Amino acid sequence: MHRSLKALQFYTSHSEEQISRLHERIRSSLSTTESLTETMIRLTGSPPIVSFKQDHVTTDDWTAFLAGTHHESLADFYGMLVARPILEETGTEEEEEIPVLAYSRRADASKRRNHSETRSPASRLVIPWRWLALLMSCFLLGAGATYLYFHYIAPDTSLKTEATLETPDALEQKDMSGTEDAEESGVLYIKPRSSTIYKDRALTTPLYETDFGDGYLILQAKKDVTRIAVTEELAGYVSTKETIQRLKTDPVADEALLAWIKDTLNVSFTDDVTALFGVKEAELLRLYGAPARTASDPVNTYLFYETHYFTVRQEQVVAIDWLSTDVSNDALRKLAPLQYESASSGLVTSNSYRIQRFETSTGRSQIRLAEQLF
Repeated sequence: MHRSLKALQFYTSHSEEQISRLHERIRSSLSTTESLTETMIRLTGSPPIVSFKQDHVTTDDWTAFLAGTHHESLADFYGMLVARPILEETGTEEEEEIPVLAYSRRADASKRRNHSETRSPASRLVIPWRWLALLMSCFLLGAGATYLYFHYIAPDTSLKTEATLETPDALEQKDMSGTEDAEESGVLYIKPRSSTIYKDRALTTPLYETDFGDGYLILQAKKDVTRIAVTEELAGYVSTKETIQRLKTDPVADEALLAWIKDTLNVSFTDDVTALFGVKEAELLRLYGAPARTASDPVNTYLFYETHYFTVRQEQVVAIDWLSTDVSNDALRKLAPLQYESASSGLVTSNSYRIQRFETSTGRSQIRLAEQLF
């Protein structure tokens, strides 16, 4: 499981206070040991399976990481940490005290036994045989009466259950009638050219307009409505019938997908398109100057240049769109069989990226290259 997915699942299942407390415990440990391995052992009770590339980390590094500065070892550490059960803060102290208390009680009990007087035979417990015999008789009488009632007195129909044959519709309704949503771990993709994500389960308050092929992590799945992670901090709801979870074929290799991008699209603005993912908006403006125009919505900011635009989410680039191309679904098939398609759209994914094609109102095509952030 990708480390960002582990962190996202941790954020959605814990309160802000719990997350802040964990961050403080990590900072406190690093202030004394400056070792990720030692901190992992303190918080989970076991060392990491794989050693960190950089084990020595300061509290300043941790503070900068929380503020958004990338640190590979801290990212690996945090993803591994939230995937494990985390010890309570007082757990180790209590475990150290238990053996001492147990020994003390046994020693005191031993002393008491050595100094206690031996009981006389007259003080021993007398077993009430008459009461035991009376209770046994009552039990046998009750059992016998129950046997006689069910076998000779009660009607035969009281022991029979009518057999019923449930239709497929009834079975489906029974399966979907649970009061709680089923927890899911997986990814869904949007099917229509445009689909609305809502703030509420009733699908009444719009949150965000999404596109064909956009991928989202599933938080909770139900027959009609699916709860998804829009960003690491923001969740929403989408109509399940407008999504797809199983693609037709397996992902292609990252190298093949990126080679197709380089051979098919105009990438003259960069030597490596993948290097632009994760770049801060301020750095993007420094590299390319002010965009021709900008747009924004509750989730993203869009920076438009001559032949393409960047999608910026949480101040980082997450997608690149080529605005007007001659790419058709047939041209996209030269990369790989389409994993999902419509008359005007196509989708191909790799382990790290996805290509989305949609036909525009002018008859030309828009191509999106986005990261698979799960």
